[in-house]
Amino acid sequence: MKKTVLLYNFTEKELVTAKGALLPLKYFIHVVQDEEKDCSVGYLAGFSDDGEKRETADSSMGKLLVMGGFGNSDLDRLLAAMRKTGFSRNVLKAVITPSNMNWSGPQLYAEILKEHKMMHGKK
Repeated sequence: MKKTVLLYNFTEKELVTAKGALLPLKYFIHVVQDEEKDCSVGYLAGFSDDGEKRETADSSMGKLLVMGGFGNSDLDRLLAAMRKTGFSRNVLKAVITPSNMNWSGPQLYAEILKEHKMMHGKK
């Protein structure tokens, strides 16, 4: 399983910063296009053959970085590289799991945002 990073809703400037952090780590980077947002994260990362569109949650999602095929040391390296390059802290991050690999980006974003708000005491 190749180590893959999916990037949702990044501006061109943010993509330059993100790629500056990620390319030296030799992770495969997939910038998710609007027409791909309803595909499952597992499919976009190359972990599933199921390319069918999913039901989207709220289509007004923010920036999302999704990691697939990562171990703990990979996560540590990625997060350190992000901090070093000044990668935005306003990006929600998620790891592809067996439970969420069939979710679309907007579905995953909505769930991660809900969890983020619960952890930080926001409604």
